Amino acid sequence: MAGSRKRMGAIEKIIGVIDRISEWTGRIVSWLVVVFTVVLGYEVVMRYAFNAPTKWAFDMSYMLGGSYFLLGTGYTLLKKKHVRIDIFYALFSTRKKALVDMIFDIVFFFPLWGVLLYSLIPYVYISWIMDERSMQGYWMPILYPFKTVMPVGIFLLLIQGVAEFLKSALVLARGGKS
Repeated sequence: MAGSRKRMGAIEKIIGVIDRISEWTGRIVSWLVVVFTVVLGYEVVMRYAFNAPTKWAFDMSYMLGGSYFLLGTGYTLLKKKHVRIDIFYALFSTRKKALVDMIFDIVFFFPLWGVLLYSLIPYVYISWIMDERSMQGYWMPILYPFKTVMPVGIFLLLIQGVAEFLKSALVLARGGKS
């Protein structure tokens, strides 16, 4: 019994560390919205008030918006704000919800995001090697920092997924109590 409590305590510590990472990154990444708003506001003023559109606003907007979206996925999972169709799920007991969550994590979540992360590594590596630049904008900004955000965001989502899986495992181990 003492060994079981010790293991559960270790799992709770792991969950706590991952949750703090997600909370911390979510709070920091949320400031990208402010930067994004300032960039777009500047572009609107320059374009319509001074008839002098910027060359960089388009590229900055998709890079900032994409970074905000990708880096915030782990935080969003922590806060349970991802879209869920819970017609039946809402009716389940805590224990049954934990079991369903674990099954879906194993069958869908980890394989999907794990394969995507694995696939992104060479994609980002090649971008760094070739000093990839955007061909959509006038100023041809470098793309590899933005592309690096993709696997980082997915990694953050995956580690939060591990924490959520462990939380469900603890619920099952404790007989339905969180």
